[in-house]
Amino acid sequence: MFQHFILTRFNLRKKGWDETKSQSKVLTDSWMENRLKLFEQYCYSSIKSQTVKNFEWLVFFDTNTPEIYREKINELASKFSNFIPIYADGMENFYPSIKKEIASRLTAPFLITTRLDNDDSLHQDFVKEVQNQFSEQSFMAIDFVDGYTLQVAPRVRLGLHSHVHNPFMSLIEKSEDFKTIWCQERHGYWSGVKELTPVRGKRMWMSIIHFENKVNEYKGYGNVPKERVEDFNLHPAALEDVIANVEDPKVSRKSALKHKIKTNWKVNFKLMKRALFS
Repeated sequence: MFQHFILTRFNLRKKGWDETKSQSKVLTDSWMENRLKLFEQYCYSSIKSQTVKNFEWLVFFDTNTPEIYREKINELASKFSNFIPIYADGMENFYPSIKKEIASRLTAPFLITTRLDNDDSLHQDFVKEVQNQFSEQSFMAIDFVDGYTLQVAPRVRLGLHSHVHNPFMSLIEKSEDFKTIWCQERHGYWSGVKELTPVRGKRMWMSIIHFENKVNEYKGYGNVPKERVEDFNLHPAALEDVIANVEDPKVSRKSALKHKIKTNWKVNFKLMKRALFS
C-alpha cells in the first residue's frame, strides 16, 4: 500500500557553507570524523533499533567523500540493510537525487517520506507511529510536535521540548507525481502549507545539542527521568555517558522555567494560527 523512506543529508557541499554555526570549519577531516561519530552514536543507532523495519533510509553523502570515510560508511551499511548510502554531487543535486532514487525504488501507490538530520535521534516507535497516521491521504504532512532535547557537550542536560514545523516531519502522499517532505527546503516553510496534521502527546524525537551546533541554544525544561533516553537506543557508549553525567534539572531551574514558558507560548500560538488558517 505504501513505501516509507527516511531522508538524511550528510556532508553535501553547498556554496557559502564554510563554517558551522559555532564558526568551526566544515567538511575537514576533523569535522567528518566527529560528524560520523555523532551519526553512529545518536542517529544510526536509533534508526537501526526501530520496532517497525518497513522503511528504507537514504543517506546522502557527497561524491567528494574520501575513501577512508566511504569504508566506514560501507561498514555501517553492512550491519543494517535499511541504511542505503547515496552519493550526490553537492546540495544542488540533493533534491534531484532524492527524486531519482525514490523513483527507481517506488512501486506502491502511496509514499511516506520522513526528514531526519544526521545528528538527531528518533524514538524506537517513531516509524510505527508515523505509519499509524497513514489513511491513504493524497497529500498530508505529519508533525509530531513533542519531543526531547539532549545536550551532550560541554554539559550533559536532558529536557522536554516541543516544536511546531520541526525537522522531524513526514509527508504522506500519492506516488503519482510525488514531492517528498523535502519539497519544502526549510522545515519552517511548512507553516504556509494547509495540508498538515499536528500530533500531540507522543514524544517521538530527540534533538541533540553538541559543540558544532552550540549556537542552537539548549531549550529543555522539566524533570525528565534519564531512563527515558533508553527508548532512543543510543550507542552504548553515548547512553552510558548520559546516564552517568546528566545534570540534575534543579541546577538550571530558572532558565528551564524561561524555556518552558517561551516554548509553550510559541507552540500554542503556532497551533492556534494553523487552526485558523485551516
